[in-house]
Amino acid sequence: MHFRNQNALILMLGSFLAQHSYAIDVNVGDYTALPKGTNVGVFYYQHSEMNGYYQNGHKTDADSTSDVGIARFIHFTDIAGVRADPQIILPFGSVRNTQIGGVHLNDASGFADPIIASSFWLINQPEQGTSGRYFALTPLITLPIGSYDKHDAVNLGENRFKYDLQMAWVQPLYGKLGLEFYQDVIWYGDNDEAGDGHQTLSQDSSYQTQINLRYDLNATQRVALGYAANYGGEQSLDGIHLDQNMEKQQVRFEFQQMLNAKTQLSTQLVSDTQVESGFKKDLGLNLRLLYIF
Repeated sequence: MHFRNQNALILMLGSFLAQHSYAIDVNVGDYTALPKGTNVGVFYYQHSEMNGYYQNGHKTDADSTSDVGIARFIHFTDIAGVRADPQIILPFGSVRNTQIGGVHLNDASGFADPIIASSFWLINQPEQGTSGRYFALTPLITLPIGSYDKHDAVNLGENRFKYDLQMAWVQPLYGKLGLEFYQDVIWYGDNDEAGDGHQTLSQDSSYQTQINLRYDLNATQRVALGYAANYGGEQSLDGIHLDQNMEKQQVRFEFQQMLNAKTQLSTQLVSDTQVESGFKKDLGLNLRLLYIF
């Protein structure tokens, strides 16, 4: 693929990777079903330093820095006798200092595509072990109304719908040790203003697997080791395959602290261990402040 085509694809790859990350990545304890009538406000901050751009496993010198904030509003209720939590996710932020092979691309800032979602707990057993035992399904819909300019190589919005179905299983193991397993399948609408602004980007379904091994130190502190793998998601532009997919592996470490009875602070460090296509995140810092009311 010629380098100028890579520049055109930064829009799809960069915005997709960022949106994909904060849309469906899970913090430890996220699938604890809270009582009916509970409201939760969550604010996320994510800082990422990315080094190296990969295409079909081959690395090109590249850098990019991003700062992303996310506001998330959740309400727990019962729907047809099943615990559910309708919610809205509003991401915003900036991507800057992006260069590939010495070519500097535009900075981008503003709102990304919002997401509407709700989990549905088919198993809800908070009394089981320290972690509780839960099984839930969460459909998420990404709405293409974020900041997008077809003339820019880097955007926060994607100009396409995305449909994600996430399955979650939380299982107590022994004592304060628990296991969390998550599996996603994501379907993509087309972006009809991709490439030179008049081309159509299509993408095959992609998948993500996440695992957290958690340990509840006490009633107010928790740690977790995590692993995530993305795969699938082959892209094509006007029907021509681009040798770009979502294959990536990542390790995580998370610490959570209850600041008081209603407020929790989470700190998570992440690092990509293998990237097939797109930017590689050498180190990422994710902070989350959660308030229950």
